[in-house]
Amino acid sequence: MAEPSLNAIRSFEAAGRHLSFSRAAQELNVTPGAVSRLVAELERTLGAPLFRRLHRRLELTETGAAYLPPVTDALERLRAATRQISARPRGDRLSLSMLPTFAMRWFMPRMPDFQHRYPGIAVEVTVADRLVDLSAEPIDMQIRVGRGPWPGLWSEKLLEETAILVAAPALLAEKPLRRPADLRRHSLLVHSTRPQAWRDWLAATGIKLNDKPKFGPSFEHFFMSIDAAINGLGLALVPDFMVREELRHGRLAEPLSDHRQKRREGYWLVHRLGREREPAICAFRDWVREQARNSS
Repeated sequence: MAEPSLNAIRSFEAAGRHLSFSRAAQELNVTPGAVSRLVAELERTLGAPLFRRLHRRLELTETGAAYLPPVTDALERLRAATRQISARPRGDRLSLSMLPTFAMRWFMPRMPDFQHRYPGIAVEVTVADRLVDLSAEPIDMQIRVGRGPWPGLWSEKLLEETAILVAAPALLAEKPLRRPADLRRHSLLVHSTRPQAWRDWLAATGIKLNDKPKFGPSFEHFFMSIDAAINGLGLALVPDFMVREELRHGRLAEPLSDHRQKRREGYWLVHRLGREREPAICAFRDWVREQARNSS
């Protein structure tokens, strides 16, 4: 089957939204006859009618009603990609999205090295707790947490995530934690976006408690849980690479260090397919791979 023309598809999409060749023509700045001819051309290409042409109005056929949503979605993605390219200023600019704690505790300390190596690339960093739609938002690359890969996207795992137990040394001096049974004496800080984390960790490490765990305050982001643990509010369960400096400098300690949980989720670098050879993306991808290798 021959490929339908883009003009025919655009005419069908506009007519399908308005259910009018005249209003579609006004939107597309052509004549109603041109819209009608292009839609008829598309129907011949597809071998099926898309509209019922009634007196002074149109109705979508069953085929037309099924065809319109994916066509509308495809055209909107094309418009969004065009807006993204058109809005990009001259010169190399890279827009990144990542989780707040990852940005604060892993990326920002390393960012000066990237700027030193690539002074011509202007980096814009935004944070988001959700998966960013890279086809619709002006974001070039995202570092996201999950199991990946994602269909329709280029993706590469950068870091594994290992959950470890941490606490303030002063809290452990007051309430020693030398064996799993000692957990019952402590408050367990909750990460609100991962409410099952403690139960998963207990199951993964094989720890069985006779008493119900005592859950303490709940925090939305890991950086909040880490600060709460440093201030002695309880035990925190956090990714190991986020607290290496605190462990090294004695602000946190890791009791039960032989009870670590390697999680199935990891931190992935993601961007849209087709952008693999863009200079700024290549530079960042090579640099962040190196940083991830050095920090693992």
